[in-house]
Order: sequence, then structure tokens, then C-alpha cells
Amino acid sequence: MPALTTPFRVESVAADGIVTLAVSGELDQGTAPELRSALAEALGSEPEAVVVDLTDCGFIDSTGLSLLVEAKRRLAEGERGFGVCSPDADVRRLLELTGIDRAVTLYDTRDDAVAALASSAAA
Repeated sequence: MPALTTPFRVESVAADGIVTLAVSGELDQGTAPELRSALAEALGSEPEAVVVDLTDCGFIDSTGLSLLVEAKRRLAEGERGFGVCSPDADVRRLLELTGIDRAVTLYDTRDDAVAALASSAAA
């Protein structure tokens, strides 16, 4: 019997100048355009920071990884914050093995990311 996968979706929540994009399902070449669109919308709203929450993301491929790096670059150009939360051991290991953790700040939880980015924005 094939494994059931969570349908892909991106939920956006904006609060206190920080936009959080919660990703569910597998982030790959087929689903990346949906995250790309959500990131573009978030960036267009001129937030102080963006958090990508990969808590419910069970897989990410090179297309998804490059989206994260590109989002970080674009936000850094505007001196805005960016973080990724990824408590899933497999996804976090992939982020570390590919060196993404050196380009993008990783947090264990969404609350950790929001708190750190909010305090950075206030400084």
C-alpha cells in the first residue's frame, strides 16, 4: 500500500510585522511555485521579517532549498529578517548537510523564530 502524503499547502499569518508561512506536505519542484507565490506576496507586504515554518514539511528538494536561500537574500537586501523553523529531524539534517543552515538561520520552533526576529527588528 502506498504511503499517504499530506497535501501540500502554505498558510500565511501576519502579526506584529512578521509574516509566517507554514508549509505542509512535500516541498518539491511540483509544489515550489505555491511557496514562491506566497513568498512573493509576503515580501510585497514589506514585513520586518519572514519565517518559513517547515514543522509539517516531510520532504524538501533542491528547488525548495533554493527558494529558502533566495528569500533570505531578498530580505537581507532590505535589511529585513528571515528564519526557518524545522523541528523535523530528517528535514533539518538535509538543511545542515546541504549547508543551508549556514545561509539561513534555523530555529527549533515557530515561537523561537518569531521571538528572535521580533527582538532583532526592535534593536
